[in-house]
Amino acid sequence: MPLDAGVHGLMGSHLSVLWQPDGSSVAYVEGNGFGELIDDPDKVTSYRLAYDRIRDLALSPSDSMAFIRGVLEEHRS
Repeated sequence: MPLDAGVHGLMGSHLSVLWQPDGSSVAYVEGNGFGELIDDPDKVTSYRLAYDRIRDLALSPSDSMAFIRGVLEEHRS
């Protein structure tokens, strides 16, 4: 995520969306000192939308590579 993207709904946590064989999904949210598996369809939809919003703000793969290379170069000296 570019730093100028600002605050988002998943700051301070990690999200995994897991698809089940029947096509439904669950969300696993993990943060500092907690982890929770969420299977309530409304809550899972909310987490999926939060993920979609963050994904839309993320750098493209080529921009991500350029950013990482720039950080590496800064820290080599």
